[in-house]
Amino acid sequence: MSSLWRVRVTHVTEDAVELALAAIHPDAGEPSGSAVFAMRLLADTDPQRLEREAGQGAYWDDEALRRYAGRVIAAVTVTGRRNLPFDEAAARRRIEEDLHSRGLDPAATAWQDAFLQEWGALWRDPERVPSAVLGIRLADPTWSAAATPGREWDTAAYG
Repeated sequence: MSSLWRVRVTHVTEDAVELALAAIHPDAGEPSGSAVFAMRLLADTDPQRLEREAGQGAYWDDEALRRYAGRVIAAVTVTGRRNLPFDEAAARRRIEEDLHSRGLDPAATAWQDAFLQEWGALWRDPERVPSAVLGIRLADPTWSAAATPGREWDTAAYG
């Protein structure tokens, strides 16, 4: 599965974790305020613990993860939403308009190369991609241990 989000831990207290999310793939969709999504993100910081406590394969098992997250997550908030909802067709049109304005021919190989370069640049630019801040209040504060401020990772988490 492709990574969907780039995650950065921005703030941690004894019973809460704040994560900055930036989409890195158009399939990321909307950032979810569900406990399952939050649990997947936290599990990325300690996957072995999730396996031990919730069972083998729990990360991808929505029902098992929902039950486990109910014991770990007290509440989830989504704030700081930017570039949402993301309109993929509009983003493609903007790139195509730019390529036209540069005089590139859509039938030429140079067009495809330029489009792929611009599309990749869009997904590397935190100002243009969908993003949000996820606040996670923990019922089990021990899950904040591996979430150190500044830690970053890419994830395929959904939910």
